[in-house]
Amino acid sequence: MSLETNNTAGQTLEPANARDVEAVLQLLSKNSLPVADVESHINAFTLARWNGILVGTAGLEKFGDVALLRSLCVAEHHRSKRIGLALVSAVVSSASAQGARELYLLTTEAAPYFEKLGFVTIERDQAPLEIRNTAQFSALCPNSAVCMRKPLARSLEAPATPTNTRGAG
Repeated sequence: MSLETNNTAGQTLEPANARDVEAVLQLLSKNSLPVADVESHINAFTLARWNGILVGTAGLEKFGDVALLRSLCVAEHHRSKRIGLALVSAVVSSASAQGARELYLLTTEAAPYFEKLGFVTIERDQAPLEIRNTAQFSALCPNSAVCMRKPLARSLEAPATPTNTRGAG
């Protein structure tokens, strides 16, 4: 899987792998986001780097035709540089390309930000069972977290066949 470089000089988006676990855990922990299941989902993360340094993360968990945007985080000193928008756009594109019709998320502080991106607040019990059964929903995020949903346009293109561009090991 390859992700396009954002137009902002110095900023790149790329898929995460096992070598990124510690850096992702540190960034999420520093920003008070759950980390308990990151290692088992690391391959579902997109990373933002600024001149090679990890400055943002976003994860995508897919369940049939619904998906969960999780662990969106941008390092404090890199906020307001459209990195969050680039990460959300990458996740939305990926979810849509994989056939998801709706994208869900939980947030404790960023509902106004996500509303600007087309997400709407819903009652937690309105989320599909697949989403409610995730660790994020059932255990890691507090019950006070706001649940949000965004309908997705289905991609007209078939998903690209992933290729391994990294060495084994």
